[in-house]
Amino acid sequence: MTLLSPADLAELAFRLCVSTAPVPGHAPLLDALRREGGPDFAPRLSRGGWFRPGRIIDRDGRCVAEDALGWLEAAWEEAGEDGEVLAERLCACGYSLTREQGITHYLVAIRGKAPADYLQLEVEELQEVISHPLGCRNMSAESVEALLERPEGLPPPQRLGKPRYSCRRLTDVSAHIARIANQAGNPAPVMRFLDDWARSSAGQHRHFSDHWVLALSEHLDRYRQTRYGAVPVAAHAPTWQGSEDARGTDLAQQLHDFDRAAGYGFAWYFHMVSGRRVPRTLPGKVYADLQEDLAYLPQRDIELVKAWVETPYSI
Repeated sequence: MTLLSPADLAELAFRLCVSTAPVPGHAPLLDALRREGGPDFAPRLSRGGWFRPGRIIDRDGRCVAEDALGWLEAAWEEAGEDGEVLAERLCACGYSLTREQGITHYLVAIRGKAPADYLQLEVEELQEVISHPLGCRNMSAESVEALLERPEGLPPPQRLGKPRYSCRRLTDVSAHIARIANQAGNPAPVMRFLDDWARSSAGQHRHFSDHWVLALSEHLDRYRQTRYGAVPVAAHAPTWQGSEDARGTDLAQQLHDFDRAAGYGFAWYFHMVSGRRVPRTLPGKVYADLQEDLAYLPQRDIELVKAWVETPYSI
């Protein structure tokens, strides 16, 4: 259990992300969190390949605008929403756009046995780079978004400064899941997913956050009510190597091979429910084998397979 309140822990995480330099494994950040009263966080998943607009700089690298998107939207209006006029102005000024290239690191701290009993800390690792000169290569830009797009054929982006952490959010997952459970409407699929985990052989031996994180969301619906969401994301996703016509002992071996690659039992089921990595035909085949007295799963997993065949679902 953490010695700090969630609010204090979130404040601590934000402060330490500002003062700590990123390194592989995040040991300095994790040690600092623990040293100042936080729980034992462990890295679980990193998701990169995304970016956001950064700043606008001049030829000498001086900052023209901290918020590139806001500045360009104002300039677009000033140019009468004429993309060619604006592009000419930008090209003449010699302005360039920077991007924040990012990786989101998911860190988890287990607080109890239930699947949702953990804290999830999301930390962004950001690297500012010079993306491209503004205007000169997209003179026919029809929107601000077109100006933000990096033209093809350019050399790799040039780095500016050093990578840095930015704390995105700290979430008490049990509280977030409770909000989802209390929402009006049909139960969210994630509720069944977490319940299945708790009932399965996987949940008897491993905590949910040992192998999964949750992509969390919240938005306002048409009635201006906040709606909460969560989608399971696997920390490690093996490739299904099985054949379509396998049955009996051959199918059992293929399920076992996938589980071993994933690192826990009954993994094939959860990867099937959460995506397209595992064929949706498997539960039907397993159920058909059960009808022929070929039982190669623990009873608790058999019950989940039967329930899925009767009422399938996916996330």
